[in-house]
Amino acid sequence: MAEKTYDLTIFGATGFTGKNILDEVIKTAPNAFPGQQPIRVAIAGRSREKLEQILTALPTVGAGTNRVKVDIIVADAQDEASMKAMCRDSKTVIAAAGPFRFLGEAVVKACIEEGAHYVDITGEPEFFEAMTLKYHEKAKEAQVAIVHVCGFDSIPADMGVLYTKQQLEKNHNALPSTIEMFFKLHIAGNSGFGGHYATYASAVHGFGSAGLLRQMRKTANRPQIPKIGPSLIVNPKPHWVSKVAAYTIPFFFADPSVIRLSQQMVLQDKDLQSSQSPPVQFSAYICIPTFKVLAMAIFASTAFGLLAKYESGRRFLLKHPRLFTLGTFSHEGPTNQQLAETSFSETFYAQGYSKELRDMHPNPEELRRVQPDVSLVTSVSGPEPGYVATPKMVVQAAYTLLREKDKVPNGVLTPAVAFARTNLIDRLQEQGIVFSTIVKS
Repeated sequence: MAEKTYDLTIFGATGFTGKNILDEVIKTAPNAFPGQQPIRVAIAGRSREKLEQILTALPTVGAGTNRVKVDIIVADAQDEASMKAMCRDSKTVIAAAGPFRFLGEAVVKACIEEGAHYVDITGEPEFFEAMTLKYHEKAKEAQVAIVHVCGFDSIPADMGVLYTKQQLEKNHNALPSTIEMFFKLHIAGNSGFGGHYATYASAVHGFGSAGLLRQMRKTANRPQIPKIGPSLIVNPKPHWVSKVAAYTIPFFFADPSVIRLSQQMVLQDKDLQSSQSPPVQFSAYICIPTFKVLAMAIFASTAFGLLAKYESGRRFLLKHPRLFTLGTFSHEGPTNQQLAETSFSETFYAQGYSKELRDMHPNPEELRRVQPDVSLVTSVSGPEPGYVATPKMVVQAAYTLLREKDKVPNGVLTPAVAFARTNLIDRLQEQGIVFSTIVKS
């Protein structure tokens, strides 16, 4: 990679999450790069005026007391020349501006053409699966790593599945068979959960592109994920689950798509298989504490499913975020109190086969008729997922590309494929994103 002016560029820094990502960089970069020259950072967006306002609001930078120096790049996703100039000057780009189906491809394309690595915070399956199909080989040829879904979508889930499989293999010599994930949002006070409009808009467009996603998958020619052991039964209906003491509904965000894609990419690439576990059957659920909240969730998901299919329906959804989320999402975003009182956990219930049982049944078809004999429960937990944990995750992913690129393959990748051989999980642990084993038997 040619010499670059900036180690890290945050594209979309004027947005709600982009500002939090910049704050996270300023807070963590000095310790992430000890003994080195100050990390060179740029913030990028369409409006120089807004970028200058952000810079002015950073007294630690202006006063020269922080090792992080921040410059401004004016770049517009609709202006190809400006995007190429931004990426030409950047070692790694953090893309924080969405909806990504409208803005993201311009950044991906420019990064590949100008030799910049890339991470983003998208949660739109149609976007990142399309980028994988269109640009994976081009990114490999350019020796560039393009890593999608490096925020709450979907580092906890994708790296959590990788971590759980690794624990089964390393500590129990067990072949993973199934993993069920249960997501919980924890609210410590009475302020409730809040979300920003940009996140809501991304979800609307994600729901709206579901039909395109199904069509794309039919023509993608990706391998079927082989089943190890009996088939994992997925319950598509709302139901009570005693082991998590909650009602559950299927997880309708990006995580299942990401984990499926991670495993398909490994099956397609022999070079990746040395650093990855065999495929595992996976299901994911959202935990809902009360019947009242369950009814609200069913209302919201039904409305999205019906209206997001049509352009007029999407316009209506985008016009009334408070109505269709019962006051949760707004243009103002969450309050500081809401952010402080919210946290998340994802619990993974895994099963696998011990070496002794595998020796008794060496034929995969025999294993399909035998119940797994090893169980493991792991967890990934952290602070408020959307605007506190997400900046931590994407920044640490970017640092990993800067410090451990020799351990990251090239191409358009998911987190588990990109970071399987790196110290990303250790970096996340240091920032309060906790990976742990709860129960083993």
